[in-house]
Amino acid sequence: MHLPVGEASRLSRFTFKARQAERYRHGRILLAGDAAHLFPATGVALNAGLLDAVNLAWKLAADVHGWAPAGLLDTYHDERHLAGARTMLHTRAQVALRRGHDPAAEALREVFQELLIDEQPLRRMGALVAGSDIRYPMPGSGGHALAGTFAPDLTLHTDQGIASVAELMHAARPVLLDLADRPDLRRTAREWDDRVVIHTAKTDHRPADALLIRPDAHIAWAASIDEPADTATPALREALSGWFGTPR
Repeated sequence: MHLPVGEASRLSRFTFKARQAERYRHGRILLAGDAAHLFPATGVALNAGLLDAVNLAWKLAADVHGWAPAGLLDTYHDERHLAGARTMLHTRAQVALRRGHDPAAEALREVFQELLIDEQPLRRMGALVAGSDIRYPMPGSGGHALAGTFAPDLTLHTDQGIASVAELMHAARPVLLDLADRPDLRRTAREWDDRVVIHTAKTDHRPADALLIRPDAHIAWAASIDEPADTATPALREALSGWFGTPR
């Protein structure tokens, strides 16, 4: 079958031009989005730019409203530069998979495709490309394994019905999610109730007794299952002060 080719409406050429700025903040200048980095894989730059923006937005808002703790804006560079470097890692790997059509290159692609048949590596690669596998460095030592990670979208059973973590984040405010009916933790968080929204819910196989979730959906702090109040309460207070400033 003969298909005539007419005037092209759009032409593109695949090139590898991933770059990364040395600093995402210099004084009052803040760099976010694809102006800082250009990744060849479709959609990856969009993901990275949006995650830059949501990370920066709540920190700028905190600064504008006067409750940002010292150094909060500096964490933007620390966190998103790390994420940008990881994005460059997997885009370079994509270049290696796409480049070349000799037997070695074809074998590499075939082996990689076989690995992605299994669910676990497929999920891991999906999170890597989406940028949701990042674990930001959190202050202090010996924190919960979830601290710094993207909050899991748990199914939540509340007095108002079934909800999800994603729904709780629609207001773009910090959230203390109490999953074990811990009045000691809720009492502590109420000192920040002008900034932090408190929710109590139950979920199957809870990953922690409570989660303190930042507006960008990353976990700032978590209480271990059945963690005693004498360690959980001061740790929560430290996390609240460190990320959301002094209470009113």
